[in-house]
Amino acid sequence: ETTEPFLFRSLDLRQQDPQGRPAWSLTSPEARYDIAKRLAKARQPRGLIYRNGQPQYDIRANGGTVLNNGESITLEGAVVVTLLGADPVEIHADQLRWIPRQDLMEIDRRPWARDHRSRLSAESARFYVLEDRLELRGNPELRQWASGPKGQSKSVGQGPADLVLKATSATWHPRTGVLVATGPVRGSHHETKGSGQTLLARALGGNLRQQRLVLEAPVQVTDASRKAVLEAQGTVWDLAANRLSSDLPFKARMDRLQVRGDRLSIDLANETVAIPQACQLVQPGEHLKANQCLWHWPNGQIRAMGEVVVRRQANQQITRAEQLQGRIGTNGLAVFTAPGTRVQSQLTLPPPGSKPPGPSQAGRRRQAAPPVTF
Repeated sequence: ETTEPFLFRSLDLRQQDPQGRPAWSLTSPEARYDIAKRLAKARQPRGLIYRNGQPQYDIRANGGTVLNNGESITLEGAVVVTLLGADPVEIHADQLRWIPRQDLMEIDRRPWARDHRSRLSAESARFYVLEDRLELRGNPELRQWASGPKGQSKSVGQGPADLVLKATSATWHPRTGVLVATGPVRGSHHETKGSGQTLLARALGGNLRQQRLVLEAPVQVTDASRKAVLEAQGTVWDLAANRLSSDLPFKARMDRLQVRGDRLSIDLANETVAIPQACQLVQPGEHLKANQCLWHWPNGQIRAMGEVVVRRQANQQITRAEQLQGRIGTNGLAVFTAPGTRVQSQLTLPPPGSKPPGPSQAGRRRQAAPPVTF
C-alpha cells in the first residue's frame, strides 16, 4: 500500500556547531515529507551557512529535496549561493548537491560565479564552504569587465567582456579573492576601438578582489593588427588600471623593429608602452640604446631618453644624445630626430688613397646632419 506524502506548512531545519553556535539552517514555506523514503520535497527553500556564529552564505532555489533530515540536500532551479557582505559574490547553478556534514557543495551542470567585475564558469565545480575554496573543473573560463570610459564602472554582463582567459583547471577563494589556474592559459583582450591582443601563459594567479592577475612565464602577447609580439617572463595585469607590467627582461617585435628591455609597462587605456630600464631598439643596420623609451602606438611616436646611443653600420656612425624623438613609418622602421637637442655624431671616413669627395659632397658634409634613421 502506497503512503501519501505528508504536507507541512513549512520546513525548518537547524544545526549547531560544537560550540553551540548556529552552523546552518534550511527553511521552506511548504514541504512534502515521505516517511518511507525519509525525504522531504521543499518549495522555495532558503538556507543560511554560518561562520563563527555569523551568517556567511545565503542560499536560495526554486525547489529542493532533503534526505535524512539534512544529511544531503539537493537544490534545483535558479540556485544562487551568495557570500554576504559589502562586496557580495554569487555562485549560480541549475542544480546543486549540498552535504552539510562535509561543508561541501557539488555542482555538475555548468556552474558560474560572479562578483561586480568578474565571471568564472566551468563544466562542474566543488565548493568547500568553510575553506572558502571553489574548485572549477572542465574548461574553466574567466571573463573580466574593466572600467568604462573616463573611469566609469562596467558591471558583469554589461557589453562584451574586455578580457577572456581559459585554463585547464582553476581554484577561486570567493571571500579573499585569491585565484589560481593551471595552464596552458589562453586568452584575448578586446579594446573599445575593435582591435585587441591574444595571450598565452604557463599558468595564472592573482586576486580578483584586488583586481590583479599574474601571468606566469613564459608569457606571449600577440597583437596581429599591429604586427607586434611580446615575449615576457612573469607579468602582472592590473585590471583596475588596465595595465600590464613586468620587472624582468623581455623582448618584443613590432613589424621590422626588435625591442628589448629589463622592465616593461603597457598602459592599455592610453595605448602607451614604457620601457623604463635598459631600452634597446634594433632594426636592419641600426641599434639604439637608451635608459628608457616611450612608445604611443596609435600614431607610432617613439621617444628615447637618457644616454641615448645610436649605432649604424653605414660608415660605422655613432650618434649620442640625451633624447631622441621618432616615429615608426609605414615601412615598419623607426626614424629619429633631435629637435632642439645637442647631438654628437662620429663617422669612420674612407681610408687614405680613396677617391676624395667632390665639392658638392664636401659641402654637404659641413651641413647639419640629417635625421637619424633608426
